Amino acid sequence: MLHTTPLFMLAGLLPFISSTLAATAVNWQSIKTSRGDKLPDFSFCGYHGSDKSLPSESSTPLVRVSASSGDQTSDIQEALDKVEAAGGGVVELGAGTFKVSVGLTLASGTILRGSGIESTQLTVSKLKVDVPLFTLGNGTSQSVKPSLISRITDTYVGIGATTVKVENATGFEAGQTVFVSRAATAEWVRANGMPIWYGTGRNKLGFSKYMDSYVAVYTAPATSNEMGIENLSVTLNPTCSGYVFDVTDPCNAAGIWMTPWTVDSFVRNVNMTGFNNAIDVQHNASRITIDTVAFFRDRDTDRPGGYPTDINISGSQVLVRDSGQYGLATAKAFAVITQARVPGPNAVLRHTIQSSLQELYPHQRWAHGLLVEDTDASVLFIDRQTAGSGQGWTMNAGVAWNTRGPINVQSPPLGVNWAIGSSGTVDATANGTMLKTGKSVTPRSLFAAQLHERRNTAT
Repeated sequence: MLHTTPLFMLAGLLPFISSTLAATAVNWQSIKTSRGDKLPDFSFCGYHGSDKSLPSESSTPLVRVSASSGDQTSDIQEALDKVEAAGGGVVELGAGTFKVSVGLTLASGTILRGSGIESTQLTVSKLKVDVPLFTLGNGTSQSVKPSLISRITDTYVGIGATTVKVENATGFEAGQTVFVSRAATAEWVRANGMPIWYGTGRNKLGFSKYMDSYVAVYTAPATSNEMGIENLSVTLNPTCSGYVFDVTDPCNAAGIWMTPWTVDSFVRNVNMTGFNNAIDVQHNASRITIDTVAFFRDRDTDRPGGYPTDINISGSQVLVRDSGQYGLATAKAFAVITQARVPGPNAVLRHTIQSSLQELYPHQRWAHGLLVEDTDASVLFIDRQTAGSGQGWTMNAGVAWNTRGPINVQSPPLGVNWAIGSSGTVDATANGTMLKTGKSVTPRSLFAAQLHERRNTAT
């Protein structure tokens, strides 16, 4: 049978075909600094480290909840608790509008599923300080006590290293979970060109060592896992979007909060409207996927003051995929940020924005290992110096890959950030490692290339 293609479809394909043909091939595995720093492996980001697909959306629910009049928070929580007691499963919300209040909690093994983003609508009228609308996990304490510590003896451990030398390897065994840690001493901070800030003043501290690094074996506390929210919309009305960031203001409570030690969990196919702090992934949460989540800002941002945030990452192995910010193009906000001392890796793929006022912008104090690729958003890996609370260098081992928006990638004196295949406007202060600037590169996705390589070389 003869198939024909409309001319308007061909016209839409031409720019993509042209850009693909014009792309420059890059051997990402050979990119290395003189100190031996390599591009981090971002393929371990996401649910189960991207070794498993997200759970099927067609699995049979254990409990169904129908929309009715009045607040249905207790109805939904009762269903979630019932599913948890049964060993896990899906709570399905039917079509319609559900009035809810803050404080809904998902425990291990529970998934809250709507009937579709246009069919299932959740509405909330107010937030509460420090009480998220949804909490994933049981909130296990972040602190752990190492069972074994040995100091690293390498003069330099490069980005992407897979081995380190330690003073004493006795007690280390295959399969143990470890922290690879380093102390940020006063000398190290000064060598990176950052003054030390505490509270509202500047204090000088003295340390005898420039760097103190070690490997620590630990046993993780009880984790919460296999939780998800999918296929629904949630609207905060009256809106909190655009309010000046203030932790004492109820408007800055999280819409979805993933507690410490939450692992292998996800948010998929969700619309969130009116939130100032939509999704917050806490320290020691890991292997999280945020997939096809749309954040609608329906109010301009107040100034002066801290900007609101769609996705706030303090954990590691977080994969943000095919999500974006919509609504008012004039609503300035941080689309995705990382917080202080984030270990990484984390990855943001194909993120959509409405204007250059929405930014992918690591926020403070030496987060490590962030990939941003295939986006029109503004990307900033920079030294924020005394901005905010004195936030200094925000990122090390960051990679901007095939980005098209305005970009400013700077490298700290003791680190490196890369921009590869950046075709947008480059800021005059960008001093990072800029490769193939002004053109796109292949592979189109570094994340996909690394995942393919890892799967094909697994033994």
